[in-house]
Amino acid sequence: MPSPTMGRIGSGLTKSGKAAIKLMDDFPDHWGISIVVIVVVLTSFDLILLLLTSGRDPGIIPRNAQPPELEGCEGHTEGTTGQTPPFRLPWTKDVIINGIIVKTKYCDTCMLYRPPRCSHCSICNNCVERFDHHCPWVGQCIGLRNYRFFFMFVFSATLLCFYVHGFCWVYIKRIMNSEETTIWKAMTKTPASIVLVVYTFISVWFVGGLSVFHLYLISKNQSTYENFRYRYVGLANPFDKGLFQNFLEIFCSSIPPSKNNFRTKVCKEPEIPPRMGSFVGANIEKSVGDIEMGRKPVLDDIAREGVIMIEQEGMVTVGVRMVD
Repeated sequence: MPSPTMGRIGSGLTKSGKAAIKLMDDFPDHWGISIVVIVVVLTSFDLILLLLTSGRDPGIIPRNAQPPELEGCEGHTEGTTGQTPPFRLPWTKDVIINGIIVKTKYCDTCMLYRPPRCSHCSICNNCVERFDHHCPWVGQCIGLRNYRFFFMFVFSATLLCFYVHGFCWVYIKRIMNSEETTIWKAMTKTPASIVLVVYTFISVWFVGGLSVFHLYLISKNQSTYENFRYRYVGLANPFDKGLFQNFLEIFCSSIPPSKNNFRTKVCKEPEIPPRMGSFVGANIEKSVGDIEMGRKPVLDDIAREGVIMIEQEGMVTVGVRMVD
């Protein structure tokens, strides 16, 4: 199913092609051909990056067939295939990164402890390494293995918008000079240019703003998910290596191979019966809210995480619904 972005690029290509053909005739020597060649190269490059972004494994972590064994409770997992065991697993585990303790969460759906910066996408229903966000325009999660191509796609789309917008005004100016008329009459003679001017002007605010925002995130070595959740407000970012090294990590580091073989046959997962209560340990109060960086929960966070209090026979059982 084609993404909405493909349709918008296609309509823009049709309009820009008509204006480019007219520019070929108006500019002397090979200047007109050069203008068209640059448009074609930028557009082709943009489409290739879009395909790499949407068609590439973003860094999905394969699910476990069995939940991890609780330390000291080996051999007590019978009858728990496909679901978290009835005994309590620790909700988090501590990982030391660059001298800073980072808490990693347990994913009840994938039955694994997520690596640092990994999150479970509620749309794709997968844990994705270095999860940035789920982009509806490309129909794919943006993560460790396709973030580079996503940024290059957005940035090249911004350059293409500026290029087409600028040369549309150049073409209108040439009509004004050749016919010695006003700008309004010149604009009426080239409706395709006017449509492109408006189209690129509106589009550049979206893709241009997104490019600037992600340049900021790259400079700080943050993801969109971390930034929107204020993950490092008042706290040290253990992944920040400095401006230069952060850009090198995104654009020059090797992309790890996919952990999935998408051509293998997948067995149907057994239906998981509903369970009451929780699998988390007694330190549940530490897991509410943004527990990965140890932020103290507040009332709004508790409501957002979906904490359910059930009072039974004078005891309180806490159930946590995982919402990423």
